[in-house]
Amino acid sequence: MDKKTQKEEQRRSAQNQVEASRSKQNSKHKRTSITLNVLIIIMSLAIVAVLWLVFFLTAEDSADKVEKEPKTEQTQKADDTKKDDSKAKDTEKPKEQTTETSDDPNVSKVITKDWKPVGTEQKGDHVNSYEMGSQDWEEKVNAFSEATGIDNGDMTIWYVGRGEDPATQSIGTVTSKSEPDNAFRVYITWIDGSGWQPIKVEVLKTNDKKN
Repeated sequence: MDKKTQKEEQRRSAQNQVEASRSKQNSKHKRTSITLNVLIIIMSLAIVAVLWLVFFLTAEDSADKVEKEPKTEQTQKADDTKKDDSKAKDTEKPKEQTTETSDDPNVSKVITKDWKPVGTEQKGDHVNSYEMGSQDWEEKVNAFSEATGIDNGDMTIWYVGRGEDPATQSIGTVTSKSEPDNAFRVYITWIDGSGWQPIKVEVLKTNDKKN
């Protein structure tokens, strides 16, 4: 092999080595590029996941704060109003029934209670009437029933008369039809616009109006 051919071979060999080196470098660059792309994708997904988690936790904390935040002045006033109304209703409850003794030898006990007026359909000036069947009479019977718990249809009226104030007070002695010996003396008073109101019931030992 002459020198010219030998030099040509050396040149080709050197060129092949350069190309092989370039090929290796290109392959390495491609692998590096792929790896970087994969890492970028992974990092992007991680960032999205973190942002979503932060947003979710922030929203949850905000909801908790809304639930736990102190009542506003308006809400507090509404609650206070409800409490006041509740106290007022408790105050308006009828007083408990009380029982007392009496100097009257025929009275076994005296019952008092905060009865309410029974209502009235009468108009204008009230006239204390003792005419059986009149509107005022019927409303007296309603008051006797309210005080004793005896139904109007089951009530026997033994006596109805004037009280200490003849214009506004009356007294009635009543029993149930089935128990004529268990008598009640009922004291009622007239309240303008509201009707007759029981004020006292005396439980009698004997029906002093029966004979």
